[in-house]
Amino acid sequence: MRNNKCIFLLKYGFIIMLSICFFSCSDFLDKKGSSVLAVPETVKDLRAMLDHETEINRYYPALAEMGSDDYYIPYTTLVSRPQSEQLIYSWQREEERIDMSSWGLPYRVIMISNMVLEALERGVEGPASEKKILEGEAYFVRALAYWYLAQVFCLPYDERTSHKDLGLPLRVSSDMNETYDRSSVEEAYRLIVDGMKKAIEQLPENTVYKTQPTKTAAYGALARVFLSMEKYDEANQMAAEALKRYDKLLDYNLVNVSAKLPFEIFHEEVVYYGATSNGLLLSESRARIPAGLFDLYDENDLRKQIFFNSNNINDIIFKGYYAGKAGSFFAGIATDELYLIRAECEVRLGELNTGLSLLNRLIETRWKKGMFVPYRASNEEEALVVVLKERRKQLIKRGLRWPDLRRLNKDPRFAQTLVREIDTGSEVQRFQLEPNAVQYVYPIPYPVLELYKYEQNPI
Repeated sequence: MRNNKCIFLLKYGFIIMLSICFFSCSDFLDKKGSSVLAVPETVKDLRAMLDHETEINRYYPALAEMGSDDYYIPYTTLVSRPQSEQLIYSWQREEERIDMSSWGLPYRVIMISNMVLEALERGVEGPASEKKILEGEAYFVRALAYWYLAQVFCLPYDERTSHKDLGLPLRVSSDMNETYDRSSVEEAYRLIVDGMKKAIEQLPENTVYKTQPTKTAAYGALARVFLSMEKYDEANQMAAEALKRYDKLLDYNLVNVSAKLPFEIFHEEVVYYGATSNGLLLSESRARIPAGLFDLYDENDLRKQIFFNSNNINDIIFKGYYAGKAGSFFAGIATDELYLIRAECEVRLGELNTGLSLLNRLIETRWKKGMFVPYRASNEEEALVVVLKERRKQLIKRGLRWPDLRRLNKDPRFAQTLVREIDTGSEVQRFQLEPNAVQYVYPIPYPVLELYKYEQNPI
């Protein structure tokens, strides 16, 4: 193991540093030539940095989806993948259960955000109105990047223990010579929440491009953050604020069921666009949908045809990518998620009728016209079961199943033991992920540990 680690460090040690430090941004770097130390001088420079879609909108960590139970990999495909991916897939307690990009790419976004904020503080040239928007965007993308990092590399937020649980290195400067210890989880979430609140103050109500955040997007993102913190009143308020501004839903009866990719990249439900840069195990050529998940959808539920190609029960392939790109999960903000957040929170807050009404409004648009029978429930637990089941069915391949499992495992009513069975041909290997297991937090990649001397997560 040590020899493997040394080889990995020699090969990738400096790459992890460079992936955080350097970024490409055509307009800005063309102007500045080849100097990676160029300092942005105008709002045009800053706009070029934040408008670079590959950097800002397609970096989200694949680990946020790769550990979930919403897919499986056939053995012949799995054995051809790198050892790190095999370990990720089988939830094994190994320090090589890592994906370098899931750490490096979010921190690169954080670096860009810090450069923008520092340039604005210095007083770059440009209109004050544009500077205000740029500041809001920088806070937004930095906070969202830290939230995703927290879902992968930190314990779930717990009000009782998060003041002492290991958090993240909270880089708030672009100076790579500054060193940061790991914060607590509580401190990490405080930075995330404060950042999103600042973004709400500065962002515009609307933008031309869905790759740029708005107030609606920031309210929606903050609703997602509060939900992961189990702060259901606050999550409900933020989702309501978002939906007050934009609440459009697609009618799935109008979606082309037979299309290879049924959803346009910036379709009507998208509030803010974000996606993974690559799918790794999630690629449509590798991942298959478990029969048990496929069977959750009623025959009159249009999602069964829109989300899946099903040649047979052992060859169900997902195609319902909200990212408009196969193999890449959608990580942005969309109205369907906001309805589901509100529905769950209303039920948890004792408003069963309101919660189910919100859920029914959403799900009716997913079924064949006239075939959906609205959900009813006689108590909170019954209503929650319905809402959470629909949440899983609607938000499949959205990078949210993993955060949901982490959050819900703390409640014995909804805790789940996940199982993967790998049929090698000569034997069936069985792997389990118990509720609240240490594997719900990924190891920090060891090149990062070697460079920065951070404390490792339990393995």
